[in-house]
Order: sequence, then structure tokens, then C-alpha cells
Amino acid sequence: GGDPGPEPTRYEAENATISNGVVESNHPGFSGTGFVNYDNAVGGYVEWTVNATAAGATKLTFGYANGTADNRPVALTVNGTAVGNVDFPSTSVWTTYTSVTTTANLNAGANTVRATATTANGGPNADYLDVG
Repeated sequence: GGDPGPEPTRYEAENATISNGVVESNHPGFSGTGFVNYDNAVGGYVEWTVNATAAGATKLTFGYANGTADNRPVALTVNGTAVGNVDFPSTSVWTTYTSVTTTANLNAGANTVRATATTANGGPNADYLDVG
């Protein structure tokens, strides 16, 4: 039992700030109008501006696809502060989407959540970020 709380708020990757990546829609199954294909390089990122109703630990769920055999981890920062790496294991094919969840402290109001590729393969195909 218990109140599951409000539904999370979805922020589409294609509407985020993108560095060293492009919006594509060639692998069906994504949410919204597309996804972000990171360049195959270290340092590309997707950065969302998200709103939190209250300060504190908040669930962050990243939708993605990874058609390679290799994990494509990202370094996660919130409001410029490193909060650790998030792994994006293989989904076998680019048309299979799944999600991974982590928790980070957000401020009340606007926050920036940046996922930066840490390997030469770049990040996964980033679909969305659900907050809450």
C-alpha cells in the first residue's frame, strides 16, 4: 500500500541541450519525436533543465537504447556537481528501449542534469529523462 506519489515528469532528450550528438528518429520505439545519438567520443552530453517541487533526493530514470555489446556509461552531474556514473548496458539492438534509474539531490525549482559520455563509444541513444 501507500500512496505511490505523483507521476514522474518526462523530459525528452531531443528537447535538451546537446553537445556532440544529433537528434535522430531512425530506430522506432522511442518516446516523443526522437532520441539523441551521441557522437562516438568522450565528452558529448545531453543536459536537461528540470524542475523539482521540493529539494531532496529525487529519482532520475533515463530511457535509452544501446545496440552494441558494450556498456556506454555516462558521468552524471546535477547543477554542476558530479553525482557518479550511470551505466547503460546493451539492449542488444537499437530498436529495444529500456531504462535505468538512479537518485540524486535536486534543488527546489530549476536544476540542470547532464549526462556526459565517458568512453570512446559515446553515450547510449538517449530517449528521455523521467524526474520523480
